[in-house]
Amino acid sequence: MKFQCEACERLIPLESYRLESGGLVVSCQRCGAENRARAAQPLVASPSAGGESLVSARAPEDVAVAEAPGRASVTALRVLRGPEVDLPPLDDDDALFEPPPGHCPKCVSTRREVDTSCSQCGLVYANFLEAEYVPSDTLATEWRKLAVHWAQWEAHDRLLTLAMGRGELATVGRLYRVRLARAPDDAVAQRAREEIVRRATVVVPTEVEGAGPSLLSRRMRGVAIAVLFLVVLLMSAFIIQRVGVLLSGDVP
Repeated sequence: MKFQCEACERLIPLESYRLESGGLVVSCQRCGAENRARAAQPLVASPSAGGESLVSARAPEDVAVAEAPGRASVTALRVLRGPEVDLPPLDDDDALFEPPPGHCPKCVSTRREVDTSCSQCGLVYANFLEAEYVPSDTLATEWRKLAVHWAQWEAHDRLLTLAMGRGELATVGRLYRVRLARAPDDAVAQRAREEIVRRATVVVPTEVEGAGPSLLSRRMRGVAIAVLFLVVLLMSAFIIQRVGVLLSGDVP
């Protein structure tokens, strides 16, 4: 059996769960979000065809199970929001763009006060130039707008598409790392980081296979032909000169 995590929308095998206040609680191994389903009737255990125990709840509005022949069943659990997690504010430029103290200013990994360089990216902290990692004005403006609609994944997707088109995918990746450094439990930021890695690893062919030799190889071939032609010309001139000397009889 698998369930669909509402936070990251991935299908995750139902490996472990717990019962809490008459409801089923499943933690997503990918993003860490807790998916909860409250049952209108108490949860009961029933044996499956394979002899394993399955937990079922008669609550069609909270749990939906879809089965297809030859496929494992997929359970969609509605996420019931508990108390809001105390996350840092999203309306402060320092919280949006600057890593918190104790983090590398480049890769935003944790650092110790005694370290002079980052063990992750190799940055020598004394040589850090902040201007090299400042996002463009367009990206910074969109990042501030995103803070207002942080829970809407469509807004994140639009920002990632914009950053990818402008060649600033690494820059926006650093911004999400800044967010996760301040709020490690932010499931939306974790999902965005996974999407950035996925987009960054997409291989885009730069040349069409079989399109012919490159410009450099064509130029080198032209130079080689010119040199060969010059050598042949010089040899021909030398041979003609020697033949003329032989015909004139003026041979030393």
